[in-house]
Amino acid sequence: MPSKSAPRPPAPSDHPVRDAADALCRAAQESCHQHDRLARVLKHGLDDLELEGVAEVVDLCDGILVKATARYEMVAADGRARDEAWWRAANALWMAAREYCRRHAQSDAVATRLKKHGTKELSEISVEYELELSARMALRQALTGYLAIRPEAA
Repeated sequence: MPSKSAPRPPAPSDHPVRDAADALCRAAQESCHQHDRLARVLKHGLDDLELEGVAEVVDLCDGILVKATARYEMVAADGRARDEAWWRAANALWMAAREYCRRHAQSDAVATRLKKHGTKELSEISVEYELELSARMALRQALTGYLAIRPEAA
């Protein structure tokens, strides 16, 4: 098991904003892929051990997406690439990723808070999960838009 040392700084780059956008793209791709995998496992009704393992990977990928979203926001704050098409697509991806991360955290918080629930609470949980699903669909759409402009990011 690798040790948890401090992350090493990224290598110097001529395009740090684009590099951060590409990393965000890959994190979003993997998060979406792992959510699809979780849906397939749930559909098959396989054992709890496999389900727990897939759920752990989903959580890990969503955590990486949160970090990549924050990194892009930090690196892109100076707005150096404003006029380029990939910049607009990257910002759309960042906004969609930020909203998905927010919705995902919100639905997790509601589900945790309402572990013992009746009809009213179940309705609240259902609404939160629907909003999260909608945000994930928007993330996929923004991801498709970014990859149409920067296919080499994948």
